[in-house]
Amino acid sequence: MQFEEICKENYAKVYNYVLAKTGKKEAAEDITQEVFFIAYQEGDNFLKHEKPLAFLYVTAKNLLYDYFRKIKKVIPCETINQEIDNRDIFERICSQKSENINENAYCEQVLQNLTPSERSLYQKYYIEKESMAQIARELGIKEPAMRMKYVRIRKKVRKLIAGLRLDDF
Repeated sequence: MQFEEICKENYAKVYNYVLAKTGKKEAAEDITQEVFFIAYQEGDNFLKHEKPLAFLYVTAKNLLYDYFRKIKKVIPCETINQEIDNRDIFERICSQKSENINENAYCEQVLQNLTPSERSLYQKYYIEKESMAQIARELGIKEPAMRMKYVRIRKKVRKLIAGLRLDDF
């Protein structure tokens, strides 16, 4: 499938998703445009992606996090994590359960299981609130590569948290 075809088929879906989250046409237009720009930059990697629409939604979701962080608007995680389809129901359930968990009590335990490099990236983005673009510039790598590093860190953190057996709370 060609990039133009994927854009035509999915632009309105991604735009409507972003608009529903931001409530602002201008922001939705900017974020949607950036989603497709990132996909374009990925080139063949994007075109060969098993699920191009999933790639677009995940990219939109990450850009929404950045958008809300920049405007310093606090929103419940489940608002951003609302499902595009039922694949994210597990995340919603985990999010609801996690509201009762004192994450500070477990944060150090989880962070100790990350490599020094992962801990540093975690610290910069989640604690110091540096933008992904800024961190990528500091490290001299492209922003999409940086996003992938954070995807891997989040996956590892989820796995570590699952091992803590927090489901008793």
